[in-house]
Amino acid sequence: MAKFTGRAVTMTEFEHLGFSEEDALMLDRLSEVGFELSALGELTDEEQQRATAVLQTLGLLNAYPVDDASDTLIDATLARINQYDAKQAERMTITTNDIEPLTGGFRIRIPDFVSVAAVLLIVASVFIMVGRNARARSISNQCAQNMAMVGQGLFNFAQDHNGAMPTEEASNLASMFSGFMPHRTDEDALVNLGYCDQNHLNCPGHGGEESGFSYQTQSKELWDNLQKRGRVIILLSDRNPILNKLIEGEQCDPLTPSQNHGSLGQNQLQDDGSTRQGPPIIGEDRIWILDGQNRSIDIFLTH
Repeated sequence: MAKFTGRAVTMTEFEHLGFSEEDALMLDRLSEVGFELSALGELTDEEQQRATAVLQTLGLLNAYPVDDASDTLIDATLARINQYDAKQAERMTITTNDIEPLTGGFRIRIPDFVSVAAVLLIVASVFIMVGRNARARSISNQCAQNMAMVGQGLFNFAQDHNGAMPTEEASNLASMFSGFMPHRTDEDALVNLGYCDQNHLNCPGHGGEESGFSYQTQSKELWDNLQKRGRVIILLSDRNPILNKLIEGEQCDPLTPSQNHGSLGQNQLQDDGSTRQGPPIIGEDRIWILDGQNRSIDIFLTH
C-alpha cells in the first residue's frame, strides 16, 4: 500500500470516490497514522464506521480490475528477450559446427584461433631471426678478438726474432706451387712459445677441432722478400672454404664466403694488427686462390 506524505487531503481530490467532507477529513487522519485504525485512539461509533468505510473503499481501489495485457504484446516481448539471450549465448559458446569429432576426442576449428596462431607464429619468427642475428654478430666479434690476439702474438714473435715470422712447410700444397715447397704461418709455434693461447687459434663459428683460421701461404723465396719488406697485407682470415676442392683440382667459386659466419662474410687480420670484415677479395686479389698473375704479392690463405 502506498504511503501518503501527510499533507491535508482536499475534497476535490476524492470527489470521484463519493467521499463527503467528513470522509475526506477521516482519510486525512488515517494517512497521518499510516492507515492503522487502532492508531486513531478512541473513536465514536460514527467515526469508527466512517474510518472503516474509508479503508474498505481504499481496499476496493487496490483490487480494481485491470484489463489483461495483449497476448500479441506478451509474445513479442518474450521473443525479443529470447533473441537477446540467444545472441549472448552464441558469443560465449563454441557451437558444434566448430567442433569435429575425432577418435581420441574433439578438434576445435575456429577462425579466430587460426588468426591468433598465425600472429603468434610471425612474432616468434621475428624473435628467432633477431636472436640468430645477435648470436651471429656475437660469434663474429669473438672471432675478431681471437684474431687480434694472434696478431699480437705474431708482432711479439717478430720483435723477439729480428723481424722473422714463424713459418712451416705446407707440403700438401706443393703441387700448386709448381713443385716448390710453400711455407705457411706456423700458428702452433705461437702457442708452444707462449705468444698466444690455444683457444685464440679458433673461431667460435667454426666449431671443429682443427684451427678455424687460414694463414698466409707463400713460396719460401717470396716469404723472404715479404719479411725483408715488412709487409704481408693479410696475415690470416676465417677458414678457406674451397681449399680442399683446389687441392683435388675441382672447379670452385673463388668468392665463396667462409662457412664460419655465413652471409656475414669473413674476418681478416691485416698486417697492421687491425681486423676487418669483408669479401674474399682485396682489390683484384682473390684471397682463397693463387691468381697466377705477376704481382709482387699474391695473397693465398690456407690451413
